[in-house]
Amino acid sequence: MKSFLKNVLSPLEPLLDGITSAGDWFTRENHRFTITGLSRSGKSMLFTSLMTILKYRSEHQYQCLPLLKHLPAELVDSMWLEPVDDFPLFPIDDHIASLEKGEWPAPTENVYAFKMVVRLKQTGQFKKYLFPHTHVVFEFIDYPGEWITDLPMAGKTFAQWSDSALAQQMTDPQRFYAKDWHHTLEQFDFDSDPTPEAMLTLTSSYRDYLKQAKLAGIAMLQPGSFLLDGSGFNWRETGFTPLPAKISSDITHPWTKAFNARFSEFQQDWLKPLRAGTFREADKQIILVDLFEGLNHSKQHLVQLKETLSHLADVFVYGEQDWFSKHVLRKQEIGKVAFVATKADLVPDAEKPQLLALLKDVCGGATARLEREDVPYEHFLVSAIQATDEGSKPGALRYTNKHKQYVEVQFEPLPAHIKDMSADEHYPALYPPVPADYLPRMLNGRGLDKLFQFLLTTR
Repeated sequence: MKSFLKNVLSPLEPLLDGITSAGDWFTRENHRFTITGLSRSGKSMLFTSLMTILKYRSEHQYQCLPLLKHLPAELVDSMWLEPVDDFPLFPIDDHIASLEKGEWPAPTENVYAFKMVVRLKQTGQFKKYLFPHTHVVFEFIDYPGEWITDLPMAGKTFAQWSDSALAQQMTDPQRFYAKDWHHTLEQFDFDSDPTPEAMLTLTSSYRDYLKQAKLAGIAMLQPGSFLLDGSGFNWRETGFTPLPAKISSDITHPWTKAFNARFSEFQQDWLKPLRAGTFREADKQIILVDLFEGLNHSKQHLVQLKETLSHLADVFVYGEQDWFSKHVLRKQEIGKVAFVATKADLVPDAEKPQLLALLKDVCGGATARLEREDVPYEHFLVSAIQATDEGSKPGALRYTNKHKQYVEVQFEPLPAHIKDMSADEHYPALYPPVPADYLPRMLNGRGLDKLFQFLLTTR
């Protein structure tokens, strides 16, 4: 496949010849999206599919996104990408190359962004002469999901975070994975001086716990930034851990003073710039949720996912959007939210009503907050790539496995609510390899049209 960016990126022509900056203001429709997703929620694959789909829709008139009436394919004149400030451009070529080799794109470990400009032909008799084209601008930023769980730490003291982190680790399912870390904490000599070597011993043990818990599908892990070596945060030199309450409650204790200083540095030198630079204000939010990690592990994993989403809803600024507040007062509050269950192609159509009901249950704490703010929201099932086919009977799927065999699997009924699962119950998750015909399967991904139709229409 030829370089995607070579085909899509084009020199920026003047947006409207002879039109003043005021005219440009009237002919540009801007949408700033924050796409919020925990680790492994499918952000990178969603971006890859979205960019590919819109390229083929605009340049090849491929009839994907059939329900997206807000951007009718016949009115799309052209589409191109622009950079967003100083962010590196989303590595779409690398992701397409991975798919070409039969590998899923690597998880995001740094921040990327792109601005997509869609040029539409005007249809109104007056507008098409005065403003022959209008531009719809989308701004997207992709960042590691691990950063999401760190944002609530910005409003806590070290002692508050330490106590809450340890309390979280003492509940299921985290307690099982934190055993070695807790043993290290119990045996550690806190009468010794907090030398760099001693602090590294503790932070290394804590990071080992975080890594094991992440592999096991745990959602609420702090600091998530400790899990990424390439993101810019140096956990080896400035890392910290929770401390036993008898230590953290003593503000004069050397270890409390040492980790409190590092915690404050983490807030000021890492979290604050991260929030201001990456988690910029937007008017619409997409929250990606991977339900399959929880279903595959246990009921408690889903309970903790629900708790995590509830905490995250307190981090962002929500409010009703109207023309005056947005364009005159320049208020940038999130005025519309979409909760999206990704990888919906991993269950048969017969089970999708239950999957949607489970999504609503898991997002219940977050949606209660939005209802208080009178912010419209909706739930969606999305497949960024249709990696499976419907089976020969209800409740079954077909897919090509890693041995190149086209097989059929039968599914048990999914729970519609967390309470419907027993404590030790779990549902095997399907992990299909990249299909050889990945491109048409991306173009036939499901749910993106309904998702963006909801986000782009006025209330």
